Amino acid sequence: MTTKLNYHPDNAMLVDFSAGTLDTAPSICVSAHLHFCEACRTELLSLNEIGAQLMAKATAVAIDDAALDSALDAVMAAIDQPQPVKPAVKDQPASSGFPFSIGKLIANAESTLTWKRLTSSVDIAQFKTGQKVFEVALHKICAGGKTPKHDHNGVEYTVVLKGSFSDERAVYKEGDFLMRQPGDVHQPMGAQNGECICLSALAAPIKLSNPLGFLMKPWLRINPM
Repeated sequence: MTTKLNYHPDNAMLVDFSAGTLDTAPSICVSAHLHFCEACRTELLSLNEIGAQLMAKATAVAIDDAALDSALDAVMAAIDQPQPVKPAVKDQPASSGFPFSIGKLIANAESTLTWKRLTSSVDIAQFKTGQKVFEVALHKICAGGKTPKHDHNGVEYTVVLKGSFSDERAVYKEGDFLMRQPGDVHQPMGAQNGECICLSALAAPIKLSNPLGFLMKPWLRINPM
């Protein structure tokens, strides 16, 4: 699916994703965004090509150095005692690819995940990702529904997978990639014309602005899987 989006992962995240050094949970979110965003897919291809060229050059230098060392060793061995010289074994370049697994993850979500009610407007279905840093989950906001107004105790990545939602800053549509940090207070609201489903990765529980927010704490704890 291709559309023009307004919100994307920054270049540093795409570089880390291309290199395979981005953490699991953020990588899942970047992969989801790439499903929608042609511009970021094109940028990623360019980064992959640059990485491949750099790796090829580094491998060529390593092979040249190894070949030179091998030749010098052979010459010295021949001077001491002439004998057949075994050819040097050249190292093969390591793979720099990174698999796009989010498509299958999302396709199986409805049949493998259990939806739980957070509020009258929001349901959550948690993913098993094998990492312990982030909670990775789907959040579903009903048509016209509001989430509690909240701040963030840690970084949160969100990708809109279906529908759209808005907050005090803007409207976010399918494929948009958002990052929220401590101090980013907002109250997302689903569009009136249908439910909104988002993929989220939270490093820490949200901080509710409502004085009675402590009543929801048992449902807002982070449970990485």
